[in-house]
Amino acid sequence: MRICVIFSMKYVCCWSGGKDSTASIILAHEHGEPLDLILSSEVMYDKARGISGENPAHMQFMREVAKPLFEKWGYQVEIVRGNTDYLERFHRKIERPVKYPEHKGMEFGFPLCGDGCYVKRDCKVRPTDDRLSEIGGEYCQYVGICVDEPDRLASLHETEGKISLLERYGYTEEMAMEKCREYGLLSPAYQFSRRQGCWFCPNAKRLELLEIKKRYPDVWKEFVGLETLPNIANAKWNCYKKQTLQEIDEMLEWDIRQMSIFDMFS
Repeated sequence: MRICVIFSMKYVCCWSGGKDSTASIILAHEHGEPLDLILSSEVMYDKARGISGENPAHMQFMREVAKPLFEKWGYQVEIVRGNTDYLERFHRKIERPVKYPEHKGMEFGFPLCGDGCYVKRDCKVRPTDDRLSEIGGEYCQYVGICVDEPDRLASLHETEGKISLLERYGYTEEMAMEKCREYGLLSPAYQFSRRQGCWFCPNAKRLELLEIKKRYPDVWKEFVGLETLPNIANAKWNCYKKQTLQEIDEMLEWDIRQMSIFDMFS
């Protein structure tokens, strides 16, 4: 007797909490598209102390506003974390340097910008991939790419198992943002920046960094101090800019003082 086990196709949306992936979930709900799992990966700055690497207002929105609504709609929502965090990767020792032998034994330091970012690879992508690998059978992934992103769509069309609902229903980036507003699901992080990413990223905007300094002054002070530690291979936070974290901190301190003066006279 031959037993044949058939796995049905699973549909997953990897959710960043940004407008495109959130709008994709809304469209799936509106149009009755299959959606078995909404999966998000939270980058941690320090897991031991429970300090997230995500924008705090954004994570609060995801956990307290969006996630409960999606679950009310009947969707399974998971927010996973990796086995490592920013500080652990920052302080890891370089054992076998490929390009620079003199870096052997030093701590790695700040991540490189772009594709060389170890935070994205180890703390964001890997835990997502690990969870996706646990899904039995085949799965299809909804990707938040809009119709006015032709280059990204062209790459998507060459990849099997991925679909853009935003493309299917003719949504531009602005339409995706309006759809999120319609449902009260536009992240408050857009008040600081149009990007959704880690607060310690070299691409973070000044308002994002100011928010962290105001909310978590001790954590911010510790982060600024990383740039002055000894025995660090990559000791510069942003290799493309001349400003140090200490200089940025001084600018943010000036911003806070200016805001305080404004409050006095308002």
